[in-house]
Formats: sequence, structure tokens, C-alpha cells
Amino acid sequence: MNATDKLDILAAEFERLLEQSTRPGDVRKIRQMSALVGELRQEFDDLLHQRQELASLYDIARDLAAASDLQDLLSAIVDKAIVLVNAERGYIVLADVSEEAHIAVARRFSEGELAAAKDTFSSSLVRRVMQTREPILTTDVQGDERYELSQSIILQDIRSVLAVPLIARGVLQGAIYVDTRMSVRPFSEADLKLLEAMAGSAALAIRAARLFEEVRQSNEQLQQALADLRSAQNRLIEAERLAAVGRLAASVAHELRNPLTVMRGSLYYLNRLVSMEGIDHSPDILRRHFAKMDAEIDRQAKIINDLLFFSRHRPRQLSSADINAILIETLLRVPMPESVTVLQDLDPELMPIRADADQLQQVFINLVTNAVQAMPEGGMLSVSTRRDGDYIEIRVQDTGIGIAEENLARVFEPFFTTKEKGIGLGLAVSASIIEGHRGTIRVESKVGKGTVFIVRLPMQLIG
Repeated sequence: MNATDKLDILAAEFERLLEQSTRPGDVRKIRQMSALVGELRQEFDDLLHQRQELASLYDIARDLAAASDLQDLLSAIVDKAIVLVNAERGYIVLADVSEEAHIAVARRFSEGELAAAKDTFSSSLVRRVMQTREPILTTDVQGDERYELSQSIILQDIRSVLAVPLIARGVLQGAIYVDTRMSVRPFSEADLKLLEAMAGSAALAIRAARLFEEVRQSNEQLQQALADLRSAQNRLIEAERLAAVGRLAASVAHELRNPLTVMRGSLYYLNRLVSMEGIDHSPDILRRHFAKMDAEIDRQAKIINDLLFFSRHRPRQLSSADINAILIETLLRVPMPESVTVLQDLDPELMPIRADADQLQQVFINLVTNAVQAMPEGGMLSVSTRRDGDYIEIRVQDTGIGIAEENLARVFEPFFTTKEKGIGLGLAVSASIIEGHRGTIRVESKVGKGTVFIVRLPMQLIG
């Protein structure tokens, strides 16, 4: 038995007592008690109605919060607004960023009625709601002089109108508009309060859907921009690759043609020399030409080795490497002109490190060779080592011609060279080797005073 049934039983009992009572005082008291029961029942009905309304608003808020597509959300808001206040028609008008241009994006008509023209509601009423951000309730719109009516409002016999703003976190999102015709009851203040309560949840849901739509569109634009960027990057890489291949072909053709020309000339001379009778074949002459061919072969071998390392990186073969010993051997392997003085300042307490000794020697041969070539008139070559924390620092310094400031940033670029001979891969290969050892290489130079290359290698190579 619910509370309504209990109140009905109590009211019936008072009616029975009233029929049986004959004393005026008792009759008066019974009637007073019966009236109180009636008031309690009315209040209970009101509370029950409010509970139903709150439950409806909760269900509406939950459903709206779950929607993410803006168009579907707007349609759902209109449908629920019509049901909530028992309206016949409903519209949603959205505000743009400037809050000036307003576009009707959704509407619903009562069952069985066809959609008429697009603008079939009081636009002046909606504009006022959006400008003032205050709700409007009119029970007789056609008799209300405050509002300008469209012809369709009159023809469709519109009677009562409700319009409330949609505001989320202080930002106007739009407005909800509902109406009824003359044959249907007018809206009440209770209907206005219900629609206002719903408008709060609807505005937040619209704001969230708009933000979601903006994020989705931005994501699509970013994805398209990323695809365009990748396409452009691939085109640039391909263009650079073709350009690099062109530069490489030209450099290699030039650098290999010269040694071959020298070797061909020496072979031609030697062939003439040994084929001529009665001429003493001096061993010094033969050794000089053999040495010249041997040097040109070494030069070609270096070009080929640099190309192979640059195009097909060889994995490191790590072992215990003595940096001082590698540098000493390097100085013995690089031909040193008599005009160049070599100064060694190697830290005798330097501990071996794990590294690829062959690759590091290739780096030091490149650096020492460059230093010697930078001193055509002679000078001083300084090679030093020292420990700096967890790193070993190697410095190869010359007193040569130096490097122009505009070229310093490019010395490690593949195929960049200012020399008459060479294809510009030596320093690029050296930088790749040092970076592969988790180290760094940098250059400092002043024109006319010399250049120093500083290599830093970790004491403990990880990975």
C-alpha cells in the first residue's frame, strides 16, 4: 500500500465519521481534519510530480551527455524538449562565434504534420532571448505587442511560445524554442522552469559536442597536413637523393679519372722505357713511377672505401682500444712532409675504451691528412689526448690556412669540399663513425691561423 492509498483510506474514514457525528463541535473538527488530509494529498501529488520531473531531467541530462555527434544531439534536444513541456513544435538555434549570426539547425513537428518553410517561428523573439540571455514565456504570442510575427506564425495559428537561452560556462551556445497552437493549452511558469533546467544540461552537451567536432576537424586537418608534409618530404628526399647521386657521380668520375690518367702516363713511359734497346733502366726512375702509381692506387682505394662506408654502414666491431696507440700508428701511416712539425701531447694514464679501433683510426687518418693538407707551406701539427670526466677528448690541431666562417657549418656535410682533390666524404664519414660511438666531433677555425678538430668519446660505450 503506497502513500496515496493510505491518504485515500484516511479521507474515507473522515467522511464516515462525519456522517455518524451529530455534535456540531465534532463535525467542525472532523471537517478540519478532512481538509488537512486534502491539503496533504495535494502536497504529496505536487511532490510526486516534482519527483517525476526531476527523474525526467536526470534521464535527459544522462542521454545528452552520452551524445557526441552534434546533429544527432540537436535532434535529441528538440525531441526531449517537446516531450518535457508537452509542446507541438521545437527548434534549436545555434549562435556562431560572434554571437550575431544565428542558424536554425534542427526542428521537429508534431506527429503527422509536414514541415513547412524553414523560418516558421518568431525570429524577433529568439533574437531577444539570445541578446538578453533571458528566457521568454508568452501565453498568447499573437496578442503580444512585444514581438514581431512572421506570416507563418499567424497562418499556423500559433498560440503559446517558450524560448530559453543555451549558456554553457558563460558562453552563449544558442536557444531552444517551442510553441503550441490555439487548440492546445498555453505554457505555464512550471513549463518555463522545466525547460530552463533542461537548457543547462543541453548547453553543456552542445558545447562538448562542438569542442569534439572542432577537435575532430582539427585532427583531420592535421592528418591531412601531416600527409602533405610527408609527401613533400618524400619529394624533397628524392630530389636531394638524385642531386646527391649527380654530385657523387661527377665527383667520383673526376677523382678517379685523374689517378687513372697519371697511372696510364706512367705505364706508357715505363713501356717505352723497357722497349727501347740500349737504354739503361735506372732503378730510381722505375721506383719513382711505381711509387707514383702506388700513391694513386691508395687514393682511389680511399675514395672507394669512403663511398662504401657512406652508402653501406659497417657494424662496429667493439674491442679494447688504446686511443694513444691508435693515434701514434696514425701518425706513422700518414706521410708527413719535412716542413711539418708534429707535437704529441698524449695522456700516459689514459685507460683503454671499448670501441672499433679500425673505424677510429679511419677518423684520425682523415683528420691528420686534412691537417697536413691545410699546411702546404709547412707548420705545426698538434695531437693531444686527455680525460674529461666520463669522456676522452682528442684534439687534432694545425697552423694552416683555416676554414672560412661561412663553410664551418658545412664541413661535415656529404660531398662538400673546398679542395681541388677529393669528393667531400672524409669528414662526413668521420662524423658518422663518432656519432655511432655515442661521441661528438666539432671544429673551430680562423682563417690564416689554423683549425682544430675536437673529438669526444665516452669511456663506457653503451648500446
